[in-house]
Amino acid sequence: MRSSRLCLVLISLFAAVALAQPQQLPDGKVVFKIKAPKATEVTIRGDWMDGGKGLPLVNNGQGEWSITIDGMQPDLWSYNFYIDGVKTIDPANVMTKGGARYLDSAVDVKGHAAEFQALRDVPHGTVTAHWYMSKATSTVRRIHVFTPPGYNPAARTKYPVLYLLHGSGDSDREWSAWGRANWIIDNLLADGKAKPMIVVMPDGHPVTGTDPAVRAKASQVFMDDLIGSVMPLAESAYKIDARRESRALAGLSMGGGQTLYVGLRNLDKFSHLGVFSMGVRGEGFEKEHAAVFADPAKTNKQLKVFQVMCGTTDFLYKSALALHQTLDKAGIKHTWVESAGGHIWPNWRKYLRDFAPLLFQ
Repeated sequence: MRSSRLCLVLISLFAAVALAQPQQLPDGKVVFKIKAPKATEVTIRGDWMDGGKGLPLVNNGQGEWSITIDGMQPDLWSYNFYIDGVKTIDPANVMTKGGARYLDSAVDVKGHAAEFQALRDVPHGTVTAHWYMSKATSTVRRIHVFTPPGYNPAARTKYPVLYLLHGSGDSDREWSAWGRANWIIDNLLADGKAKPMIVVMPDGHPVTGTDPAVRAKASQVFMDDLIGSVMPLAESAYKIDARRESRALAGLSMGGGQTLYVGLRNLDKFSHLGVFSMGVRGEGFEKEHAAVFADPAKTNKQLKVFQVMCGTTDFLYKSALALHQTLDKAGIKHTWVESAGGHIWPNWRKYLRDFAPLLFQ
């Protein structure tokens, strides 16, 4: 009897996988479906769409709604259905993206353009979750650490390090779980396009709650945590070259702001900075980083790489452009890169792909 029940369970599981949505057709089109027999309207919204109210699905008369979308570029995209205006994940899709504040469904559209982030038959590194006691917050916090293929903790070889920061909607796990940072670095290494490096991905939310006075101190607390706890932990537990020439700091959105806040205050510790989808917000940026702007020649000597990247339809595009223009006017050397698209992970994966090969050359 137990064997029969097990068979039924396995059959059900295989059936669920076989019926899983969405489906990518041989011509590249993607079919989305959902059963909602009592709904009067169903739409879909995904991060491949720049705003708008989404696209309507068609009811087949039996309560199954569907849409076939053409022209989706190969990438890992998030999406949701809206049933009579109510947001929901796709119940037939086991692939989801869970951040710090939300849960979305996901679709992995295959194609050559996404090979840089695909799981390929190449040597792979390891991602480890590492817990530690933070001196800045007096709480136990977590980082994720990527060590490259061939890493041997007993060997004498030391590696440069990239401290990679997430955005406000995510956690320390997102750069590996959703951003595919480890696969991107694996593929770059396999293709001979980047130097072997360790990537440390800390938690960017050092404070909780909505108290404005507490939130206002978040950047300072994050810096204290990163410099006072995360870096000493990582650089003692892993084979990291702790010289400033071998340290990089980069981040997206909130993490881009943290990169500016921490990096420009600590050019004695970091020589490579990457700012993805973030820039100057509000007044006082130059005053806040007076030492950087007071001596541009010294700043340029300290920074081996300083790259600012943003999509032209990103809601923070003007902020990033203002950063570029401010740096340019002051004579601070940096690279300004505009891309298509908005405030989305498909852009940030590409930014990492293009930024990582510049490091530690």
